[in-house]
Amino acid sequence: MTLAQCACGFAEDEAGDETISDHLFAVFAPEDDKGTDGRYHLEGEPDLTCVCGLTAATPGELDMHFLAVFTPNDAIGRDGKRHVTVTAVARNGGR
Repeated sequence: MTLAQCACGFAEDEAGDETISDHLFAVFAPEDDKGTDGRYHLEGEPDLTCVCGLTAATPGELDMHFLAVFTPNDAIGRDGKRHVTVTAVARNGGR
């Protein structure tokens, strides 16, 4: 059973070897760690703190922050493909 899928075709599976978040980080995070806001974003000290100053309560919250600052408005990754999470509802035409 597929847990999550990207519009490019990547599908997360129950084994969880690579999650949808891992996939999105790989296609959006630039080599220089500079977000779409022009600031540097990477995990710093203390735990769950971004070097921009954001302190997250959970790892998921920090993940969401990174996705938000690295994902361009058009959702086109470094590979030139569009990457967005596709839900089961969207795949079934809203049914």
